[in-house]
Amino acid sequence: MTVGISSDGTQGRALRVAALGGLGFDALYVAHRLLQGFGPEASTADAIAAYQTDHRGALLGSEVAVGIALLAVVVFLAPLVPAIWRAGQEALATAVLISGVAFIAMGFLSLAAETALVGVADSDQPAAVLVLNELQGRTPVVWTITALTATISLAVLRTHLLPKWLGIAGVVAAAVFLLGSIFSVLGRTAEGNSSLFGIGLFVVWMLALSIALWRAASYRDRPLS
Repeated sequence: MTVGISSDGTQGRALRVAALGGLGFDALYVAHRLLQGFGPEASTADAIAAYQTDHRGALLGSEVAVGIALLAVVVFLAPLVPAIWRAGQEALATAVLISGVAFIAMGFLSLAAETALVGVADSDQPAAVLVLNELQGRTPVVWTITALTATISLAVLRTHLLPKWLGIAGVVAAAVFLLGSIFSVLGRTAEGNSSLFGIGLFVVWMLALSIALWRAASYRDRPLS
């Protein structure tokens, strides 16, 4: 006989909200990348400006998508951080919060640079085009992804809120992101082919994390009988 909802019901609802935030981020970020297309064929100011001008509508739409995606990260973090804190990992909860805020901040900085690049593309200012292209490509978003992935993965391993394999996979992914962060500083171009691999890996890991959060929420919402 059902006598009530489990004591984990509140946490279950929180994890479900976090899962929805993660899924929303993934969907919107994929839309952002698809709208951006393959980019200019060359890294010259003329080629970059021409691409930005020819694809202005799609590029601006992509920035709207990534802006909403970053807001979805707030929805993802808001219930997740307290859940980690209540599990007895206060330091890790704080680290996840700081990493998440840094990720959102760097994401909006990159958004601003990309939007400004579209705005100056048809103004015959090649120096501005090159500077903004370098800025949007070298904004240290990947460094913050590294920190966010690593801290969440450690939280998974220490709190047992989610399957252990997800934490291990996240630690491996964070190591890959760290290498990508270093190469983004040392590389001669703002973005290389390896950046697409890193983006894909982060999207897949976030998807797995969100699904695991949803399943954990469903388990905690089961009625007691």
